[in-house]
Amino acid sequence: MTAPKPLTATPSAVLKWSDEGEPVAQEFDDIYFSVDGGLEETKAVFLQGSNLPKAWQDTDVFVIGELGFGSGLNFLAAWELWNKTNKPGQRLHFLSVEAFPLSKTQLSRALKKFPSLKPLVDQLIFQWPDRVKGVHRLHFGSVTLTLFHSNVEPALSSMDASINAWFLDGFSPAKNPNMWSHNVFKHIARLSAPSASIATFTVAGHVRRGLSEAGFNVEKKPGFGRKRERLEAVFSGKVVPRTPIVTPVIIGGGIAGAAIAHAFTSRGITPVLIEPHKELETAASGNPAGLMMPKLDLQDRPESRFYNSAYLYALNLYRSKGIILGEGVLHMAISEKEEERFAKIINNLALPETKMKLVSHAQAQDMLSCDLSTIYGGIYFPSALTISPKLSTQKLSENCKYIRAQITEIKRQDGRWQVLDKDGKTIAKTDTLFVCNGANILDILPVDVRFTRGQICWGSCDKSGQALIAGNYATPFENGMLLGATHDHVGAGETTKTNAADTAEILAKYGAVTGQKIDGVKWQSRAAVRVTTRNTLPIAAQAEDGLFVLSGLGSRGLMMAPLLAEALACKALSEPSPLDKRTQERFGLSPA
Repeated sequence: MTAPKPLTATPSAVLKWSDEGEPVAQEFDDIYFSVDGGLEETKAVFLQGSNLPKAWQDTDVFVIGELGFGSGLNFLAAWELWNKTNKPGQRLHFLSVEAFPLSKTQLSRALKKFPSLKPLVDQLIFQWPDRVKGVHRLHFGSVTLTLFHSNVEPALSSMDASINAWFLDGFSPAKNPNMWSHNVFKHIARLSAPSASIATFTVAGHVRRGLSEAGFNVEKKPGFGRKRERLEAVFSGKVVPRTPIVTPVIIGGGIAGAAIAHAFTSRGITPVLIEPHKELETAASGNPAGLMMPKLDLQDRPESRFYNSAYLYALNLYRSKGIILGEGVLHMAISEKEEERFAKIINNLALPETKMKLVSHAQAQDMLSCDLSTIYGGIYFPSALTISPKLSTQKLSENCKYIRAQITEIKRQDGRWQVLDKDGKTIAKTDTLFVCNGANILDILPVDVRFTRGQICWGSCDKSGQALIAGNYATPFENGMLLGATHDHVGAGETTKTNAADTAEILAKYGAVTGQKIDGVKWQSRAAVRVTTRNTLPIAAQAEDGLFVLSGLGSRGLMMAPLLAEALACKALSEPSPLDKRTQERFGLSPA
């Protein structure tokens, strides 16, 4: 059996810099942009070559696909043009493949050549995922950038999109032939919308032939600068109008439903959100504080890459829309084996050094200002967040239309979904329905899920100030600490009442780790039910035509829900997915 591959950072982009400050890829011995004027070349070859902005004037959603993100200059130029010419309600998706992404430092240095783009460059660099493998989605108002940090063929084979215009901008075919292979051209054709265009700087014979064989009508055009010619190509077929979604309906107002609501409201679509409890009394999303941190895996698997992408995506979302209570989480190893695992994770650099660092036992004690009973070191995540799930959920869904009702049945009738309350009354009808009602999901759908009861507690103690995981978790809250959480398996519909024994156990464990004796008399507590699956992976899938499910998030809902919600909204809207096809298959539905 082949040993599993470790999840590591992408290969580095090894650059040398010209006297004029222009980057050159040493491995390919090729330039990132023209010495005759990089921005001018982009506009001539790619923007004009794709008939922009005219091509996007009459579309609600326009999708550009690019091979070779490089310095991001093509994206920035397209974004700048979009800002000058788009109409209200339009959206631009830009999908780009890059096997050797630049670091933030390299990107900043390369783009200093273009001061007119600085406002856009600053926004790009702020969200830049660095050398993290996988698919990364970044939002800039009506512009969405999706980066595929991967080799070109795996990226294209797993891409879920319908693309209107292609920028083929890999290094020259002679120096980087993998970027210009017949398999690549076949993937481009498969992903192209009717009448899709292609623009590129090269007129190499095998490129022209390959695109023609893939179904494109290819023409040579006058080149830019020292290049005599360039190519434009058009795919067969006629543009098919998109069917707009009017009013999606979401069942469940926890973090899953709220994240889906936000995905729609950010696009100018107002969904109906059905939730019986204003304060989310039985949901984990009603907790007053919770940790949003990465789930790290040593193996390179679709879900492992997703976890890192989801974490970075959630960071950006909560920084803009969440209620953040604190930053930085220290995760202590509780065994020698876990400490060794942490060291491997750090060495693999699956997340950049700015997002995690190894700390010794002594360093951890200094950070916590206490004597830790554990003798092992840990990992510090400086960007990990303590947020208010309850308030963040409310903020994400603040622009919805709310209905307060307990849903017990859904059914398909006359081509639409009917949503019925406990009295059998139809309270909503829709073409697009999302089921996200957590612990009550079995009332509606027969899915294979499990339930665990989690109790937390909060109050005052002698030492506080640093969010900590050491078996259980602790985070500063209201001049004290919030501690959690129990993991007791329960049946569907079982009680979420708190009990004093659980609070005493949580306090004792925290006190044993930090050397504190805590009086829990005045401590408050809360219990809620989490939903998990047999394989511990989330469910984010289309169950039937117009019916979508987001569930099984377990204790990682704050981290996973935002990106999964974006993926389901895109599926409903026929927009490019932020998940590759392999990940979508892993998160599909299993019957009960």
